[in-house]
Amino acid sequence: METSTLPHELVLEIFIHLPTRNLCKLKALSRHFNQKIKEIIIKRFSKTFCNSHKRLLAFVSRYDLLKLGPTYHVFNFAFKSINNDTLISTFSIDSSLTKGTVGPKSVKIESLQLYSGNIWKQGLINDYIQYLGWGVNVEDKEARIYVYDTRTKKPYYKAYFITSGKFVTPVGREECKSTNGLWSAPLLPKNKNKMSTVGFIGKNKVEDNGTGIPYIAGKLKSISIKSELLLTSLEEPRFDKSELGVKYLLMEGGEEYLKRKKSCVIC
Repeated sequence: METSTLPHELVLEIFIHLPTRNLCKLKALSRHFNQKIKEIIIKRFSKTFCNSHKRLLAFVSRYDLLKLGPTYHVFNFAFKSINNDTLISTFSIDSSLTKGTVGPKSVKIESLQLYSGNIWKQGLINDYIQYLGWGVNVEDKEARIYVYDTRTKKPYYKAYFITSGKFVTPVGREECKSTNGLWSAPLLPKNKNKMSTVGFIGKNKVEDNGTGIPYIAGKLKSISIKSELLLTSLEEPRFDKSELGVKYLLMEGGEEYLKRKKSCVIC
């Protein structure tokens, strides 16, 4: 009995309508299909992120030795480039923006509402992290990464959870001098058998607050992340199980809106 195969053109037409997660599973079929799947993902990614209002948000938590307790920091990234071979996309902080604002219109972020229901109002977005600068060479941090759209006209924005993990950065003065402050760190997944899909680049600098005691100020500069991961997070929204997870970004007027409307649903 003879068997027949579908023409490549028809198979590729089917691929166009498949979710990104399923496309990635089909890369091993052949070199020809692998290249065509890459082209579909690149086209899909470019339509979603290139020259758009979509942004990445990194919500970083750490134990602050200066304050003897946990502190939280938020960094906002805009699309910069995508590698058409590896499908790694790069997002960077827009240095032209005023601290505490996001998007092409420099909209002010007032605070964040966490999944626990608390309103987070600690520090400006994209602000520096202050370290002791002595006695400790590296520091662990936890990061939760989201994607959101600055184009919506509503006074708050929903953040779509992408992934989370731990990353380790240098914080000592000697480490800062030896590399001119630049460092890179992968986001370590909870499953140690999995490869990291996210990487951070940051820069530390030595500061003096006028007391004569120098300290280190650190800041995230850019983030590299698999484009398939970003597309999947939008196609298949996942619930962030962490209490510290970001539920809404409260923009100008957003906090007043939540006070007037205790429960709201974003469609």
